[in-house]
Amino acid sequence: MVNRNFVALGAGLLLLAALMAAGALQIKGDAGYAGAGPAFLPWVVAGAMATLGLCFVIGAWRSSTEWVGAPDFPPRWRAVAWIGAGLVLNAMLIEHLGFIPSCAVLFAFAARGFRIGEDKKPTPKMFLQDVLIGAAISAPVFWLFTKLLGVTLPALVRGGWI
Repeated sequence: MVNRNFVALGAGLLLLAALMAAGALQIKGDAGYAGAGPAFLPWVVAGAMATLGLCFVIGAWRSSTEWVGAPDFPPRWRAVAWIGAGLVLNAMLIEHLGFIPSCAVLFAFAARGFRIGEDKKPTPKMFLQDVLIGAAISAPVFWLFTKLLGVTLPALVRGGWI
């Protein structure tokens, strides 16, 4: 007996791989460092998705294991709201405050959201601690890209994000 759910999942992965490959064919550009051009990574991802899709389909034909459902738990909308607010604040503040402070705020909001999702009660002290941890994580990332590598992150808004 074939597991139709695994076949459907594998077919979906194969379709996504085909779409990714079609998109990679449209990327123009010369090969850069070590022969890897701008289309290299999309081809790697398309190949990995196709391989996983084939593995799912083959596995579905070789095994009759039942589909395992997700565990039942209540939605945590307050947690999602905190994480979403952190993303929006990051997008709004990054041009005005800079990369490091806005990412620190994002980290603190996401940490608070995860705590709320675990039914823990976050405190203002935890929030300040999370802001400092977020700054400690984002500062080396910023310095690595801008100072050491001389690369800026893509400008996603009119004035650039950094």
